[in-house]
Amino acid sequence: MRRGTPQELATQESFNTAFGVERVARYAFSLAQGRPRRKLTLVHKTNVLTFAGDLWQRTVNSLAREFPEVSVEYQHVDAASMFFVSQPERFDVIVTDNLFGDILTDLGGAVSGGIGLASSANLNPARTGPSMFEPVHGSAPDIVGTGKANPTAAILSAALMLDFLGEAGAAARIRTACADQPTGTTTEIGDRIAERVS
Repeated sequence: MRRGTPQELATQESFNTAFGVERVARYAFSLAQGRPRRKLTLVHKTNVLTFAGDLWQRTVNSLAREFPEVSVEYQHVDAASMFFVSQPERFDVIVTDNLFGDILTDLGGAVSGGIGLASSANLNPARTGPSMFEPVHGSAPDIVGTGKANPTAAILSAALMLDFLGEAGAAARIRTACADQPTGTTTEIGDRIAERVS
């Protein structure tokens, strides 16, 4: 309202449905249940985004009763950001909304070797439509054609796709091929990883 004046007022709304939050949180619990640490961290900002945060917190608390073997904790997003850098071992599976997730995935990529190594998956757990697998950072239009783009995140995203399709062995081969990060141009890195997968 009143854009460009000293009295301008700006507000944004975050829409969170009980169905959507439950769907995301249930999937996060199932991931945590299948991992050795069985730990889930809800990241939000319940002290500021009181309505949306409350919905996320109540949903996670309710689902925790269905997954008693999974330990659950809560972190405000600002504290979680600090611990991503100072104590990343605190985390295993994190569940959060898209806004905080976008921030934390870039931060996680940066502190774990660079955003060029960070894979991601936008999953449809019900498999009623397609899922999407891509690097956390998306494309790099500023370096197109220079040979500087690191393809590792895109390759590791293929490993996430294979996991989702039940091809754990093939996914493991890709991760092993990417573990010792080669250097060089985009093509050189891709070719070396392809040789290792073969």
